[in-house]
Parts: sequence; structure tokens; C-alpha cells
Amino acid sequence: MKSIILLISFVFLNVISQGQTTEKLNTAVYDWEKMNVVKTNFGEKRQIFEGHTNVLSYFEVHVTTLNPGKAPHGSHVHSDMEELIIVKEGLIEQSINGVKKVVGPGSVILALPGDDHGIWNAGDTQASYYIIRWKTDQPINLERAKQSGGSKFYDWKDIEFKTTEKGGKRQFMQRPTALLADLEMHVTTLNEGVMSHAEHIHSNEEIIIVLKGEVEESIAGTPHRLGPGSLILLMDEVPHGIKNVGKGQCEYFAFKWKK
Repeated sequence: MKSIILLISFVFLNVISQGQTTEKLNTAVYDWEKMNVVKTNFGEKRQIFEGHTNVLSYFEVHVTTLNPGKAPHGSHVHSDMEELIIVKEGLIEQSINGVKKVVGPGSVILALPGDDHGIWNAGDTQASYYIIRWKTDQPINLERAKQSGGSKFYDWKDIEFKTTEKGGKRQFMQRPTALLADLEMHVTTLNEGVMSHAEHIHSNEEIIIVLKGEVEESIAGTPHRLGPGSLILLMDEVPHGIKNVGKGQCEYFAFKWKK
């Protein structure tokens, strides 16, 4: 009996050490002002969530803040995981397979399985960025990912802004990856007092990250007022809508995925 208990304990600890979790994630809002801040030897960390969804077998989001000249770790490779880095503030230098680029707020980096990547604060002030990681139960399709652009830098300065009647839009990507059949990501700009759309539902899971201003996210009739840095996780088939309730324009990332 003792040996069985030890074996179970070993398996449990091994799963935890690999970053796996059995927690099922649900629709939720994460207010930047209420996030728990943990001091690190390189700056700060805000763990937002970790678990799985109906589509993603592993899903984790956190925010790292680096002091000038600091890095959270050396360059590394994920063999079975994809990663998005979204710069919130400051300047970071990102490397992918030896190619380096300095990018600022609003910029996005997609790192695919098997590609060596690393990051450090290249500015003279603190730099913060979101790390979004996922796995699926699908086979890794590196050829599909390569044909759609592979790991890639999406510099905010290079993304075209298109004016709309409600404000504007920056389309970052809509492409397959090694683990996803489709990953769509854009930034919406809303003029003061404008609603993007009334509550609606769709079959995709979705994340919204507030970049600027104040928004009111309505979820199944319940309003949530959120400021810059806040994140909204929406499961499929959940009624939701968003409105600019602050002064001046607001901006937010929205991205959806299919496996």
C-alpha cells in the first residue's frame, strides 16, 4: 500500500512539474488593478490563469515585468507548446532562432514549437509583456505552420490602421499554426461612448486584452468595467458585448482560435 501511495504521489508531482493542470477554465474577467503581484529577481510577475478549455488541453496566461537590462531566463525551446508574447509597455528584445528584434508596446511575437526563443528588457525603464501559452490534443503540424509564416514578429508600427465608422482596426493575423487550424488576432479602436456590438455569441473561445481607455464588457447581461491591462476570457456560446465607457478612444486586442 505504501509503495502505491508513493507511486501516485510521484505521478501527481511529475504532472504538476510539467505545468499541467486539471482545472477547467470558465468565462472570467481579470482586472489589472486586482491582479496579484509577485516580486521576482528580475522584476514582477502576475499569474492570470492556468488550466484547460474545450479546445485547448493546456492554456496559461501571465504577465512578466522586467527591470532594465533583465531577462526572466535564457533562450529556450517548447517542443509541444505554442506561445504568444504581447508587449504591454517598454521595449523588449526578442530573439527567435538567433534573429533579434526590438519591439515596443502593442507588438506581438508568435513562437512555434521547436524554435529557440528568448527575451530581455532592451530599454531604460521597466518593460511588461503577456505570455500566452497553449497546447492541443492535435498532432503538431510544423509544415502547415511554416507555410503560413512560421514563428513571426508583428511590430505594432508595421500593422496598418484602418479607420471604421466606430473608430478603427488593426488586423495582426489570421493564419494556421502548428497546433491550431486558425488563429485570428486584431486590435479594435472604439470612439468615446461607442459600442462595438450588442451581446452576441459565437462558437469560438476568445480573449480580450484592454490596451487603452476603459471598457464595459457585458457577459450574459452582467456589466464589467475594466481598464488598461485587464483581460477577459470568453468561452464559446457565452453572450458578450463591449463598449467604450471612458474618456477618449479605447483600444483592445481580441483573438479567437480553432483547432
